[in-house]
Amino acid sequence: MDTFTTEQSRRREAIRRRLAGESRTVICKDLERPTRWFDKWWREYQERPDTQLADHSRAPHHSPHRLSPQVERMIVCIRRAREAGRTPETRYGLIGQRTVQADLKRLQVEPLPSLAAIQRVLAKSGLTHPLGAATDTAYYPWLAAWASNAIHATDIITRHLCGGLEIQNFHTLDHFSHAVHLSQMLDKTSLTICTHLLETWADLGLPFIQQFDNEGAFCGGHTHARVIGRVGRLCLFCGIEPLFIPEYEPKRNHLVETFHSVWLASFWSRCVFRNLAHVQAEAPTFVDHYHRDYRPPSLAGKTPAQMRRGFKPFRFTRPLREVIPDGRLPITAGRIHVIRKVDCQGTRSFLNESWCMGKQWMGEYVWAMIDTLEQSVTFWQKADATAEWQHLTTRRFQLKDPVQPLHLAFHRNRERCREHLPGYNQGKKQRTMSGALRISL
Repeated sequence: MDTFTTEQSRRREAIRRRLAGESRTVICKDLERPTRWFDKWWREYQERPDTQLADHSRAPHHSPHRLSPQVERMIVCIRRAREAGRTPETRYGLIGQRTVQADLKRLQVEPLPSLAAIQRVLAKSGLTHPLGAATDTAYYPWLAAWASNAIHATDIITRHLCGGLEIQNFHTLDHFSHAVHLSQMLDKTSLTICTHLLETWADLGLPFIQQFDNEGAFCGGHTHARVIGRVGRLCLFCGIEPLFIPEYEPKRNHLVETFHSVWLASFWSRCVFRNLAHVQAEAPTFVDHYHRDYRPPSLAGKTPAQMRRGFKPFRFTRPLREVIPDGRLPITAGRIHVIRKVDCQGTRSFLNESWCMGKQWMGEYVWAMIDTLEQSVTFWQKADATAEWQHLTTRRFQLKDPVQPLHLAFHRNRERCREHLPGYNQGKKQRTMSGALRISL
């Protein structure tokens, strides 16, 4: 007898032997199968002689949760109407599954399809535009926003109009609520960036942490060592701590980079802009739709406007503007944060200066915290998300310019901010021990 390797081959052998005249009992005994098994497949062969004798699908013939053809057509029609953008309400509106679900909810469709079901319908209809996602195996010390205006991220995306005119689009995003402020300019000088930041802080409020990449206008240029440029000085003067992400790693700015994708798909690619004034006139419409209708995946179905409801930001007002002096800003007492990966030589560079960390830290991310008042830089490293920050070393960071104290108008309670940064728990333990020592004395 043949050696059977699959159930399907056993069924075929049973049918062949029955057709050759063998009895059902002998066949079932040889194949070690019950007679009801033989009856099932013999009946199928008699009803469909061309059968492959394969297993039948176990999917239910009726699925009570399956979307009806009418609801599927509604999903497709809503998506196509929003993509077309022929009305002022949809011109710069969003088109993703959350927006489609919100439209179905407004139409009182019951039961409301899940996001996954909507996405399946859109994919089946060829209406999806997936974005790639990068992964990274190295642990990176992400700083999570704990409240609105805890962390702002600012980035620049350059686009060209017909005819070649270059538009610099400045985007600042609040990490917690995903609220944004946009500016459109013809250049990206440090003065222009400062103008954008002041407008942002007047609109969204002042953050505790202001995150940047390593664009020259952000960090002060790539020539002079220990330079603190105009943007960094403005942040420090307003009591804001600048944070610079690693060089050539835009994924560390992923929230604002993701917003760029939304902005490109829902705003820039959906209109042929004539000039800078045209872009500036249309941008507020997009921002309004974004804050009111867009539901970022990380906000559990809420919009940026809903996330900021009831929040009272510390805004940059006209009286605060009058406090800032004209001309070159001084260096103010505060802290600057720089995250870098240690290279194969055991060194890391920031503010146009290399620092030796030791080859034992090669390939690891190290957080440098510059204290302008103490004129020191402290290096920290974190092994993983659950580990404590490890203090590596503290070194002198001498500045050429004098350092002035923070103006009283910009004083805020920073305790909650700094408990999320390296060194807070260690410093808290030291303060507790010092207090206990004083009490014992």
